[in-house]
Amino acid sequence: MRVLVLVDGLHTEELIDGLASIVRLDQAELLLVYVQGPGPRAGLNLVRHRPGGSRLPPHRERELVEAELVGGASALTEAEVRARALVATVKSLQLAGEPGRAVCDVAAGELVDLIVMRAGGRDQPPVGPRSLGPTARFVTDHSPCPVLLLRGR
Repeated sequence: MRVLVLVDGLHTEELIDGLASIVRLDQAELLLVYVQGPGPRAGLNLVRHRPGGSRLPPHRERELVEAELVGGASALTEAEVRARALVATVKSLQLAGEPGRAVCDVAAGELVDLIVMRAGGRDQPPVGPRSLGPTARFVTDHSPCPVLLLRGR
């Protein structure tokens, strides 16, 4: 079974342990995916492009990109360490773009059997029509395979 896990860098233990409690992973192939989305950048762009705002200097822009890459790599490393104790095969992939679209594209391209991700963020209510975050909503609507949404404890 090929399982794609969307790693967010905040809930790694919950994701891996939650998956292991539901799905037999001893024969699974896990594909850990971290997507650097446009969210944080969009907020900075709004601040910079307001009246009187200015663009970031090029060296600050490079530092920001580098920090985003390091953060993603760190999140994937943490997930790999946790997963290697439970899973036969672990691969990692770091991408940039809209997370929902990227996850669905990778799932289709890698012929994934299951996508596992968090249902929503801290600001999402635990149940109800707004309980899914935008990425979870997009993936459940467009995924080429079954999706397992895990909620926080």
